[in-house]
Amino acid sequence: MSFRQQFKLLGSAVIVSGLFLTFFRESGNSVLFTYLTPFMQDILQLKASNISIVMLVFGIFGAVGTRLSGYGIDRWGAARIIAFSTIVLVVVLALLPLFAGSTLIGLLLISLMMLSQFMAGPATQTYFIQQAPQSSSLVLSLNTSIIHLGLATGAGAGGAMISANSTVLYNPWMASFIVILALVSAFISFSMGKKRLSNLQKRQAS
Repeated sequence: MSFRQQFKLLGSAVIVSGLFLTFFRESGNSVLFTYLTPFMQDILQLKASNISIVMLVFGIFGAVGTRLSGYGIDRWGAARIIAFSTIVLVVVLALLPLFAGSTLIGLLLISLMMLSQFMAGPATQTYFIQQAPQSSSLVLSLNTSIIHLGLATGAGAGGAMISANSTVLYNPWMASFIVILALVSAFISFSMGKKRLSNLQKRQAS
């Protein structure tokens, strides 16, 4: 396909709403993750000397999440994995401020956050490839750009939240609200995708 034809996918509500899913999810993640070290130290009372090993554990959870995502996509489909991982992320972020001062529970919740966050990545990429197989290189490139835009936006929003409240405690609630917008975008994309598939099947049948 020509480059001009590939860019027509930007007129697809399925793809555009999917890109909004990526933007809001990464923005929400960044609202907390950019300031994760001060959150663990100031809110969860974790010693600075333990930060590096805890980050390593989070990385392991992320790797497990990626592996589980691949298995789940094959078994249940990309859309279901996206929905499941995003719902888990919303819930975990909403719960975090309620366990301020509880180091163990807080770290377990952040581990679940990492698991769900890394489950979403491969599922989202697979979903885009399925929706635009002939323009997969372009749509994945756009998705990567949106990821970085979301990370920058979330970091800025998280910093503003801290400046307004003089604490990182409430960043997870802000992040949870933003990720809810990602979930809404996901369901819009899924609904549009099903409608488009139904119309295509009707045209083929006629």
